[in-house]
Amino acid sequence: MCNFSALCHSMEVFSMIKNTLVGDGANPITQHFEIGNHVASAGPEMVWKIYDAVRKDDRSAASVFIFDKKVADKLHKPKRGAAVAEILRKEVKNLERFSHPQVLELIHPMEESYDSLAFASEPVIASLANLLGNHERMPPNLPPEIKDHHFLDLEVKYGVFQVTDALSYLHGTEQCLHGNICPQSVIVTKRGAWKLAGLGFLQVARDGKDSFVAVPWTSKSSKMVQPDLDFIAPEIQLDRRCTYLSDMFSLGMLQCAIYNGGHSLIECMHNPGNYVKKIQELNYIFGTVADRLPLALVEPVEKMINRDIRYRPTAQLFALLKYFNDLVISSLQFLDSLQHKETAEISHFYTHTLVETIPKIPKKVLYQHVFPYIQDELESTEVPTYCIPALIAVVMQSSHDDYRKKLAPAVNKLLGISKSMKVTIALLERLEIIMAKTPKEEMRTEVLPLVYNTMDSTSVQGQEAALNTIGAITQHLDDDAIKKMILPRTKTLFKNSKTTKVKMCALVCIDRLLDKMEKSIITEDVVPFLTEIASDDPEILMAIIGIFRHMMHEKKYGLTFTLIATQVMPSLLPHTVSAVLNTEEFSILVDLLRDMLDVIEVHRRKSKTEAMHHEEGHFRNLNMKIHRHHSAAHIESMKRGGSREFREHAAARQFLSVDQVQQQKSRTAPSTPELKLHQKTMANAVSPTPKRRAPSIHALGPKDLPIHKQFSLVPEGPSIPGINLIPDDNGATSPSIPRRLSTQSLGRAVSHQTLSVANGEARLRRHSAGPAGVPPHDTCKRTFSLDRKENRPMAILDTFTPTLPRRQSNFSSLTGSVMQLFSSGKT
Repeated sequence: MCNFSALCHSMEVFSMIKNTLVGDGANPITQHFEIGNHVASAGPEMVWKIYDAVRKDDRSAASVFIFDKKVADKLHKPKRGAAVAEILRKEVKNLERFSHPQVLELIHPMEESYDSLAFASEPVIASLANLLGNHERMPPNLPPEIKDHHFLDLEVKYGVFQVTDALSYLHGTEQCLHGNICPQSVIVTKRGAWKLAGLGFLQVARDGKDSFVAVPWTSKSSKMVQPDLDFIAPEIQLDRRCTYLSDMFSLGMLQCAIYNGGHSLIECMHNPGNYVKKIQELNYIFGTVADRLPLALVEPVEKMINRDIRYRPTAQLFALLKYFNDLVISSLQFLDSLQHKETAEISHFYTHTLVETIPKIPKKVLYQHVFPYIQDELESTEVPTYCIPALIAVVMQSSHDDYRKKLAPAVNKLLGISKSMKVTIALLERLEIIMAKTPKEEMRTEVLPLVYNTMDSTSVQGQEAALNTIGAITQHLDDDAIKKMILPRTKTLFKNSKTTKVKMCALVCIDRLLDKMEKSIITEDVVPFLTEIASDDPEILMAIIGIFRHMMHEKKYGLTFTLIATQVMPSLLPHTVSAVLNTEEFSILVDLLRDMLDVIEVHRRKSKTEAMHHEEGHFRNLNMKIHRHHSAAHIESMKRGGSREFREHAAARQFLSVDQVQQQKSRTAPSTPELKLHQKTMANAVSPTPKRRAPSIHALGPKDLPIHKQFSLVPEGPSIPGINLIPDDNGATSPSIPRRLSTQSLGRAVSHQTLSVANGEARLRRHSAGPAGVPPHDTCKRTFSLDRKENRPMAILDTFTPTLPRRQSNFSSLTGSVMQLFSSGKT
């Protein structure tokens, strides 16, 4: 005990001397770090204040833990204050001693001044106690990430696994007992990892024994120098026994507190008497919380907090639970232990395991825990190729907003720095994924320069990768980039490259760019370039044929029949006699040439047809103008003369002949193919030829007939009344001469008894345009015979009675008759 006091006194003296040399009472750690805001607290009774910090040497982020000795001085007992400082020094020393992924990483050792202790660690958010609601010794304005923090199920699952893994390391490898597993001893880093700290009460096993010194909690000592009573195992407090399984009891209570709002099942208010009562009721209290735990953890946790240590699992067995057998958990664990892995293992993990796991990881964990490890690899001196697939997988899972805020800075930095050609090719192969998430304003300045620089490089593999990438990112390119940057470089690569593979990649690139090119660029730049290629390589020729075939599909590409005839076909025809083409390649070439000839022929015929239609329309318009001119001049002359011909012409426009009425009715009447054939046959049989046609009424002359017959529509015959077209003075027709029906009633089917049929069959026939009455039998006789073999009429109308002249069917004759009758009536 005396040795311990002497040691404490010596340390205080050393600290005072060091503080005097530094000056101003500032902790020496400020010489190495720029201290930022107070963000959290941790340790026994939350004595450690945690500050954000930046290391001055490399500007890397860190966290600085500071203990203000004035807090211990308030205990009014110097020995107690010294004991608190000693516990904290021991904690920092043990952190420096152990190097494990799940133990808090120390990046700067303990620094002590007259009034403070300080050390620096990896960047942290806060202690688990802070995130569960314990804000003791915290700043008044809590950071949002602490005040509104919410754990995902995966975070809790992996966090418990990490603490278990740390305990397994301490128990199995280091043979140590932690002695104070509680929320204040678990630190959550910026990457979301749960790291074990609070090693001030750690005990080391001696002589291979698994039992340790048990020091019960007492109110006679300061709370700052004792473990948290709410998480102490009952065998320590009641039986004064301590084993590795005592830590497992505390771990079980820690899990219950996580699902119980940060409160332990044993809240004894630092009173050992209350602790005893709570332990007796522990089974009942656990029943009230068990339904909040994952089902797979209920039974194991219940065993962990059992008072009988024989039921408690070890840390190694608890880590083997099926609940933790998860691909995501194993991937996160691998990332946390990268520094202990071989390069081959890391490469396989990044390129296969992690790529398959990333889609299953929640985005919060992905950005907070996974991506920082990838970012560390990207910022290394020699960027490894194996990290590119994992980077692309993270980009694929991100939204546009998340990419812009969380991923874009690191990705753009990678695109801009110098790197190996392997890394460049790996990026180019998946560049379309990056461009799909990159804002348009950043594409030209951040992403496309990688493509341009690689095309300008001397690496054949890089040139191929760049040309292939252009085809994949076509939809993100604008006209200016294609016209000024990409197309000229592509043509240059084709002309200067000595490898067929690069030439083929260049042609494929041009083919994929066609849809984004303007018509003028295609016709003035691409087509001449293709027609000037003089290569006998069948692969290159087939690629050129494919491009021309593509252009012929749509008019928007501007490949007119003129270009085909004057530029394209002349460049392809010499290849038809090339001996290097096989049968299939020759057939492809000939098919294209034939299709091009078809295009020329179609345009040629179309142009000729349009010209003919244009000429016909011109002459038709000219004839119509001449006809209208002559007709107008003739009518005007007739009006001026007031001649009789003008009156006859006017009358002709007001009356229709009976024949014309009948013709109009026959056109509108329904018909069948048989009826049409019969009508045609009858017309041929009955209608005489012009030479044999019977004379009309007007053919006899007006002087050969009585005056009232000269203007009649009805042939002469006994008892056949005519049609009086001259009204009486009183507006009515003569009562002695009955008015016949209008011409619309003509054509009623009647039976002709006067017809003589050769075969003895009588037929009904619709009356032709003639008089309203039916003439007598001796007035007119028609005879015809029917050839039964040919089924067609053979005879025609033989004669007409001379005394019954047939009316003239001419419209102008009818009009003249009416006008003569009208004139004689007036006289």
